[in-house]
Amino acid sequence: MIKIGIDGHMLGDHSGGNESYYTNILRNMDIPDNMIIYLFVNKGIDISEYKEKFKIIYFKSNNAFLRNFLELSILCKKLKLDLLHTQYFIPFIRPCKVVCTIHDICFEHFKNIFTKKEYFRQKILIPYAAKHSEYIFTVSNHAKGDIIKHYNISEEKVIVTYNAVNNSFHKMGGKELDSNGLRKKFKIGAEEYILSVCNLQPRKNLVRLIKAFVSIKKEQPERKEQLVIVGKRAWMFSDILQVALENSKDVIFTDYVNENDLVRLYNAAKVFIFPSFYEGFGIPPLEAMACGVPVGVSNATSLPEVVGDAGLYFDPFDSNNIKEAMLRLLDDTNLRHSLMDKNRDQVKRFNWKISSEKILETYYKATN
Repeated sequence: MIKIGIDGHMLGDHSGGNESYYTNILRNMDIPDNMIIYLFVNKGIDISEYKEKFKIIYFKSNNAFLRNFLELSILCKKLKLDLLHTQYFIPFIRPCKVVCTIHDICFEHFKNIFTKKEYFRQKILIPYAAKHSEYIFTVSNHAKGDIIKHYNISEEKVIVTYNAVNNSFHKMGGKELDSNGLRKKFKIGAEEYILSVCNLQPRKNLVRLIKAFVSIKKEQPERKEQLVIVGKRAWMFSDILQVALENSKDVIFTDYVNENDLVRLYNAAKVFIFPSFYEGFGIPPLEAMACGVPVGVSNATSLPEVVGDAGLYFDPFDSNNIKEAMLRLLDDTNLRHSLMDKNRDQVKRFNWKISSEKILETYYKATN
């Protein structure tokens, strides 16, 4: 019997793409009869959907350092695991083999968008994890190439397990959408709004997005659209809130929303804009496309790989270019419909089941 442990500390933490990746990988795992998988989770989260498939073990500590570098080691030894699967970091003392998911290595390119503590933590611990794991899972070919280049790791060791969207993200209408109720709940006064979905942190590039939106409103004061930004406050977000507060009452921050409301917000949006300048994958544009919304995205890192020819691209470092893209999407009906016609085929290129199967195959390779 092969015994695997998965570090699931991100489940229930509202961390965006990281949580979505693990939630959907776990949902789509078909565990073979000769394999037992222990799922390590934090106390207090809803694990009802995982109970039948996995053996649930609760972490004793809420401290991330103790969890990563002490408790995981103890659990590996106590449970006599053959393999441990972690995210970004691995224990220094490893009683069994380890595989690690590294979504991206943004810190290697943009030092100043992290706190000093977070930057040095990643700079020390992620390269260590990359070099000492049996295999590395990542979420795009762009991220794979980045990891190989920076850490001089063989191509065979890095496995691309694409993100995708689940069936909850679909086109809505009528009572299911309840557009009026949605606008009331989130205090959206405009009939039409621009949507962006991301955690509030520097690399999501929201300051430039807000400035581009404000510029539109100043140049064309008759426009009624609002900008709705969905996502929890992550780190270094004060500049984002300040530029909105100082410049426009038409920028709405919803904070984190549940999945049902998120799908409704996508569906009711006129356009979706994703200005992030660095992504390992970038799930929100794919979610928007699954909901039938035309998208505008940065022409940076993995986003062209994810969006293909189903989106309008812009330079994320040029607020004027972001503004022009927003105006084109808002005002050009033919462009919107042309992009929307391509949404479905692009979304179908990515599948959680395939990624989950790749992970199980790699577990076998790592333990044999």
